[in-house]
Amino acid sequence: MKRFGDGLVLRGMKGGFYQGIKLGQNVTLQKIDIGNQIREMITSQVGLVSTYETNREIISEGISQLSYMRDVGNGIFGLKAAFEWNISEVVWQIEQNTKDFKDMLKALYASQDVSLLNMRFLAQGAYEEGKIADALAIYLELSQKYQDDFSVFLSLGMINLFYEKNKEKALDNFNKAIEIAKPQSDYYTSYTLLYKALVLRGLDLLEEAEESSKQAVNLSPDFTEAIYQNAQYNALLRKPDIAVSLISKIIHIDILYCLKINNEPDFDGIRSSIEKVFGKISVPTNKNIKDKLKELDKKLYYFDTIINNIHEQEFNITGNFNSRQLKKDRNEFARLVNYDSILNPFVVDKCLSRLDIFFNHDISLLLSDCKEIRKRLERNKHEVADKLLEKQGKKSFLKFFLYLFASQLYAIPIGILVSEFVVSIGTHMGIPPGVIILEVVAVVSCFLTILVLSTAPRLKLKRIYSGIQSRERKLDKIIKMIENKKID
Repeated sequence: MKRFGDGLVLRGMKGGFYQGIKLGQNVTLQKIDIGNQIREMITSQVGLVSTYETNREIISEGISQLSYMRDVGNGIFGLKAAFEWNISEVVWQIEQNTKDFKDMLKALYASQDVSLLNMRFLAQGAYEEGKIADALAIYLELSQKYQDDFSVFLSLGMINLFYEKNKEKALDNFNKAIEIAKPQSDYYTSYTLLYKALVLRGLDLLEEAEESSKQAVNLSPDFTEAIYQNAQYNALLRKPDIAVSLISKIIHIDILYCLKINNEPDFDGIRSSIEKVFGKISVPTNKNIKDKLKELDKKLYYFDTIINNIHEQEFNITGNFNSRQLKKDRNEFARLVNYDSILNPFVVDKCLSRLDIFFNHDISLLLSDCKEIRKRLERNKHEVADKLLEKQGKKSFLKFFLYLFASQLYAIPIGILVSEFVVSIGTHMGIPPGVIILEVVAVVSCFLTILVLSTAPRLKLKRIYSGIQSRERKLDKIIKMIENKKID
């Protein structure tokens, strides 16, 4: 049994973004396929194209946050704005494989003969495999044997609508499903009411369709697709105030509804009012973007100042901390926000948050590098201090006497020789005057030699120690600057 084509479908089911999503695949593959197509749809609508690889990655992450890939497994409720009627049968397949639904089904059949539950699973298996004729036969048989499973009648209604093209029979089965579901689940009652509303619309019963979708909203106030469809019916009934109020509500829950609303002809009659709503919802986001850009500019300025100080002091940092690329990224996002897409500001807002995380990551690495340099300076300073203490602790008098003793090898012979040419001095002491002169010279030269040899290394070490202290003070200022501007 084949699903009828677009030429026969209800207006609300024509077209759609999804391609190739149909029964016959494993539910896991269905979820992956839908998730991938949602991402492609958002990417095509946003239209953000970056020239920088980093920004392309950030934009991709921003789009991922809007893609609901983690929520596809929750059926229509998880899909929100990404739900379309042309994949509704597959969404029902996914819905029946959620844990909550399976638990509810077990409870419904707990007191029944196991053959009924087996028949229920057999029908669902045929449905999921795309064997609609087999599924229809089993569901019909089961509906005669057990009338407390709303999902049997909901499935029959879908087959009546999508494959048999019988709206009246579909409506009858949906009504049965609603009555059975009411005491069991508000959510699945609302779920079925949306199908009933779709059929009523196809029968040109718009007021009844609106009432059915309104009941769905009342039972499940956080069911966004029910709110959206109720807005559609109110727009068609020319009740703009109600429709616009509902639209404002859902786009605050899920911004992707902006795309869905833009592409929906049902809202053509209230476009001007919708544009005002879109404008209002964009105001806080645009302000948030301006604030983030301003804050990022301040951070980049301080970042430049810090890097310049580091370079001036010739500190060797290991990372490539170049703020030029961050500035390019920032400027590109500022341009992208002005592109003609209502989603752009919301994606750019997420991208700027991500860029801020990158910035803080770089700042953290820079701080870590500076603290490591500070530790090395501290170690070097202690090494120099130890050497200085060692130099100060060594006694120099022994060297002095050794030098003085060695000097006698030339002082006495030369002194005797000099005495022959010098007027007698110190003859009363019995010592040749030349020897006295040379001894004095030897003592003074030994003293000066020892003084120079012991003082020069200490002075050099003190200069090195003082230089390290100076670099430490400058590095401490840089570290303080980084810590003051680092955002936790």
